[in-house]
Amino acid sequence: MPKLFTYKKKDKLKSRKQTQYLFSKGQSIQVFPIKLIYTIEQTEPDDSNAMIQSDGIVQAGVGAPSRTFRKAVQRNRVKRLLREAYRLEKPNFINQLNLANKRLNLFFLYIDAQVLVQAEIQSKLREALAILIKKIAIK
Repeated sequence: MPKLFTYKKKDKLKSRKQTQYLFSKGQSIQVFPIKLIYTIEQTEPDDSNAMIQSDGIVQAGVGAPSRTFRKAVQRNRVKRLLREAYRLEKPNFINQLNLANKRLNLFFLYIDAQVLVQAEIQSKLREALAILIKKIAIK
């Protein structure tokens, strides 16, 4: 039985080029206190590299501003909560997506000064992903 609720290295947005492109050309969705920045890119269809839909086609990153959270301990806690919420919502999100020959880059920014509890962050993240699914379905 495959593990559904994972957030592996291939699922993380690590490329500096991808991140810069995301922040310069990406679109955003805001569900307070989370701002979701995303880009959808076309990829080449490749039969030899038949991957499962979740393997590297959707990559995500998280962040918390150092201006709002001065101490690294606070920033790291917020980022950990965001990663955990995404990890739990990812299987449902990917099952609802139709990304044929597309690549999706996501970045979750926490924009509030007060840290919410895990359940509230997860529900807000679920809301943002639902809005994103609707926007992708329209395109």
